[in-house]
Amino acid sequence: MNGTGQQGVRKRGRPAIGEMTVDDAACLNAALTAFADRGYDGTSVREVARTLGVSHGLLNAKFGSKRALWEAAVGYGMDRLHTHMSTLADDRAGDDDIVGRMRLACRNFVVGLAEVPAIIQLMNVEGATPGDRLAFIADRFFRSRTWPIQSLLEAGQAQGLFRPVAVAVPFTLLAHGAGALIALRPLVEATGREGTPPPFDHAMEAAELIVRGLLVDGASRGT
Repeated sequence: MNGTGQQGVRKRGRPAIGEMTVDDAACLNAALTAFADRGYDGTSVREVARTLGVSHGLLNAKFGSKRALWEAAVGYGMDRLHTHMSTLADDRAGDDDIVGRMRLACRNFVVGLAEVPAIIQLMNVEGATPGDRLAFIADRFFRSRTWPIQSLLEAGQAQGLFRPVAVAVPFTLLAHGAGALIALRPLVEATGREGTPPPFDHAMEAAELIVRGLLVDGASRGT
């Protein structure tokens, strides 16, 4: 013990990296938002760390690199969307109700978009430029994973309920059509009239239009 009896009292300032912690969800959400707002090249690990109030050394130690942080953030957003779309348990849409299950999958996807709108902004940026990051997204989240909308579309086509379109058509309309109403919320609100529904309600209406547009003439629209 020193003369003041204060041995072991930590010095003022930011804690050492070993003493700092950061919630994974908060970290990945902040990183996803940063990459969506500023793009990959315009985002730094230091800026993400500053937003979280931690040392950039902590994020480097946790993820290893900016690219690894980007991959984890994209995975966080895509996993949340996939989980929402996969939640199909509902009394109104049994296993044999393909149209009802497709409708529920699309609505759940919109709910996921409302929770992580940055994933759509990020996809708008990355999807417009060929490269290794786009290849990572395509391989990890589309070629190696089955989204419920794909299996439901194929099942509905086999039963003669849905039009013979590629899954990219409804998926893109859902993500970047209904999703745009959420991601571009300030624009939707600025151009809307007084008393009009909020952007989320618009997005739900868009999802319903997408499902109805998939149906062949004369097919049951469900409820």
